[in-house]
Amino acid sequence: MFKRIIFSSFLALSAVWSYADDGIAQGAEPEQQVQAPAQTAAESSAAIENSSSSIAVVSSSSVVEPEAPKGREVPVRYWVNGDSAELEAIFVKIENDTVYLKKPTEAEQKQIDKIVDEQDLALQESNGQQVEESEEDDEVEIKRDTAVIMTDAVKDSMAAQADTSKPVEAAPVDDGADDDLETALAKEDTRLKKEEIEKFEKEIREREIQDSLAAAKKNPYIKIFRFELKRLYNMEDEVMIDLSLSNYIVPEIKEEVEKDLYPPGKANLLVVSTPEACSLFVNGIPLKIVAPDTIKNIKPGKYTISVMKVLKDVEWWGSAVVRINADSLNKVTIPVLRPSTRLTLNSNPEAAEVYVNEEPSLNKMPDYMTDAIVDNVKPQVKATIFFRKVGYRDTSVTMEIKPYMPNLAYVDMTPVLDDLEFIEEQNAFNKERSLRRIGRGLLWGSIVPILAGGVLWYLAERDWSDAADKKKAYESLSAFDSEGTRQMVRDNHKLNDRGDTKCGVAIGLGALGVGLLAAGIVLAF
Repeated sequence: MFKRIIFSSFLALSAVWSYADDGIAQGAEPEQQVQAPAQTAAESSAAIENSSSSIAVVSSSSVVEPEAPKGREVPVRYWVNGDSAELEAIFVKIENDTVYLKKPTEAEQKQIDKIVDEQDLALQESNGQQVEESEEDDEVEIKRDTAVIMTDAVKDSMAAQADTSKPVEAAPVDDGADDDLETALAKEDTRLKKEEIEKFEKEIREREIQDSLAAAKKNPYIKIFRFELKRLYNMEDEVMIDLSLSNYIVPEIKEEVEKDLYPPGKANLLVVSTPEACSLFVNGIPLKIVAPDTIKNIKPGKYTISVMKVLKDVEWWGSAVVRINADSLNKVTIPVLRPSTRLTLNSNPEAAEVYVNEEPSLNKMPDYMTDAIVDNVKPQVKATIFFRKVGYRDTSVTMEIKPYMPNLAYVDMTPVLDDLEFIEEQNAFNKERSLRRIGRGLLWGSIVPILAGGVLWYLAERDWSDAADKKKAYESLSAFDSEGTRQMVRDNHKLNDRGDTKCGVAIGLGALGVGLLAAGIVLAF
């Protein structure tokens, strides 16, 4: 008994000395071995983050795109090549051939389930199956575990955790049979090493899980190359997303406010077309009716009514300017015309000056006056039509003159009510332009009298020359008095009189021409 007590005391004292001397040197090895993987994992994760950030910078610097329009996120079903089933996610965008998806939240998952249920009900109804209504009012809450990105490090740590979670075999009870000092020290050393290793492995697993959760929170997208997808179905809009597009977002749905096609009122207009079944247009705006039909509840006034019918894959048009009255029967018959490029010029009020591709100026008279239809116009990609009328603001319209179309240009001009100075400027402009027009007319008119005076002067010169020849002839024969000599004298006098008359008329016409020319120069310039 005394020998056993001494042996136990010596064994305990030896264990303490061994732990004090060798524990620090030998126990530091597991710590270093355990910290090295942690540092390696941290460095690898940092390297991954740095590499991903550098790729993003290169892509952003190499491809500079303008700010994209806003899109909306929609639930989708996607099928990856090699998978046996479709998966559900939230579609964000396609950018640079990469499809960005993300995992649905609880609310989004409920919305997806609702869409799936509605599709199943619709399918059952289309197949003639009886749809059973659920009597349960309580909603079933969907419990989901926190998603962890399964990296290789996480998989290894989970496998190690599974191994360590196995029940450890109970150490054999020391019954004192083997009272060997070296065996006891080895067991104690092994136990301490296992505890240290388990401690550091647990810290590594926790750190990796936290890093994976932080990375998932920082970058929540599921990135898939678009050519790796078999199909991508938009569940909300019930359409396929085109995977041939390198960049795509689901556009937002904008609710357009329905506008009146024409000013509302109490008048009606019966439109009859030749032939029938022509589409109707009011001031170039299409209506959802075909002729013959009545345009109801329209405001009285002047309108351009057009009809169109496609014959042999060619659009045939016809148009008419109609003034609708409120207290009479309004009816118009419009025949379609052979296709040609026309320019229909209408304004409210009428009799407005029209300039095509040229602004009004003092030296430019209007090309047309409204209302007018100009045939055989040359098609133009961009044409500017100017409208001008005294008492109204100048108005311009830029339009495309399409071939074989009526090409309506209609404007409601704004009246000038309180700017008298502006109206006086318009009147002065018209007066000055009229004077210049008269001056140009006088310039052109001066050409005729000047030319006529020149011609008469030439004829007078010829008469005078003939008279001189007659005089020379009868003077040489003056010694012989005969009938021929007397006739020459009479012809001489007659030619001189005709030349003098023509000379007087030529001088008068020349003076008139010079006067017109001078007046034209003064007025035109």
